[in-house]
Amino acid sequence: MRRRVSSGARRREPEPPTYDAAAIQALFDTWADDVEGGAMGMDGLVDLCGALEIDPASDVRLLALLWRLGAKQPALILREEWAEGMAAIGCDSLEKLKAYAPRDGRAFRDFFKFVFLFSREGTHRTIEKDIVAALLPIAIGDRSAHTADTVAPDFEGYEEDGAWPLLLDGRVEQARADKAAV
Repeated sequence: MRRRVSSGARRREPEPPTYDAAAIQALFDTWADDVEGGAMGMDGLVDLCGALEIDPASDVRLLALLWRLGAKQPALILREEWAEGMAAIGCDSLEKLKAYAPRDGRAFRDFFKFVFLFSREGTHRTIEKDIVAALLPIAIGDRSAHTADTVAPDFEGYEEDGAWPLLLDGRVEQARADKAAV
């Protein structure tokens, strides 16, 4: 059943991003690690980060990019994932990729879930404490975009059942205790 628009005009679907598929493949080939060129591993990702002028060890934009591109494994992106992801975000050049930054604050929970699932080993339901300690500052910094929108510096508005509550509950409790002691 078709929905009628009161003004008589038809609702227009957003235009799909335009891109050059050959240019996307050529970019991948620049950083592909293996002989057949079917994957970009850690060395290729580090080189990509160099070209993007981001620090792969501490900049959340690498995780956000891998999330948007649909990477399924840590430190590895397959040619197919790269091609589909780059087409979806409309990036077919290094300049466009440098300018691209996921900005959808509503997608923060999806991104956070991606970081968690991406960082698990195999089918484990949890991740090691040292991995969490390394990822948490990268993934959320001092305060995430989501937290900045919904949680005040004194943690008013903090959701105890929000994303990764066990990891953040301790931080919130300590910060509240520190504030109460002052």
